[in-house]
Amino acid sequence: MAIDLNDRVTGYLVEDLADDALNNRQRLGKALPMLCRWRATLIRDKLLERYGGTVLAGPFAGLAGMTAVLEGCHVPKLLGSYERELHGVVERILATPYEVVLNVGCAEGYYAVGLARRMPQARFLAFDTNPEAQAACRRLAERNGMAGRIAVGGTLAGADFARWQGARTLVVCDIEGAEGELLDPAAHPALAGMDVLVECHDCFRPGLSTAIARRFQPTHRIEGYRQTLLPFELPPEFARAPELDRMLALWEWRSGPTPWLFMTVRSEGETSTAECR
Repeated sequence: MAIDLNDRVTGYLVEDLADDALNNRQRLGKALPMLCRWRATLIRDKLLERYGGTVLAGPFAGLAGMTAVLEGCHVPKLLGSYERELHGVVERILATPYEVVLNVGCAEGYYAVGLARRMPQARFLAFDTNPEAQAACRRLAERNGMAGRIAVGGTLAGADFARWQGARTLVVCDIEGAEGELLDPAAHPALAGMDVLVECHDCFRPGLSTAIARRFQPTHRIEGYRQTLLPFELPPEFARAPELDRMLALWEWRSGPTPWLFMTVRSEGETSTAECR
């Protein structure tokens, strides 16, 4: 029999509060994110009940079957507010005639399937080392009629980039810090001719975004994007919701800085540029 969410969270809190190895500040520090996630889960359940896992707004509005996520927040994906600092970048990507899109670290397929629905001309390949993520991405592709357009696999090695050299290619990368080894155009020269959108996990490896930007500086225009509390219009049912619920609906569960880099290939003779937003 499934344990009630409220009972489970209460049990965790009781254990932490009774832990003699923690002082009161540490106990409260563990309790706060747990309670926030509990409340966010209740908000998620209401959205799933009403909308059935369909993304409501943003670049991927209409993406169906988002009934589960593999890690992190769920509600912002359902609302379409997720990573809204990138929404303008995503629209520019959608307007670019890419031939190949490589989604490395696809998780449940939010980006792979979301982009594929709006980029009928591109070939999509999604990779994740987690077999559960591969299965979830395939399910989401099937629910959206994209099963025949997205090939899902496991590990993408750096040497594999050469397979798409010469094609207009976009790499979308979110691999929890391993981007430091994978995204190296000196070791994998095909990357010098590919556009790259990468989440840099500076929270795990401080300075990683700066190091990766430096590698691509000779060949790419570089734009940096940091997570910010941008305004977002919530669905009507939030009009009478407590302010804390409205804030938690947009909370993305991040433990630290994860800036994005959008790096696009410069034309021959173009001056190197870098900017942060």
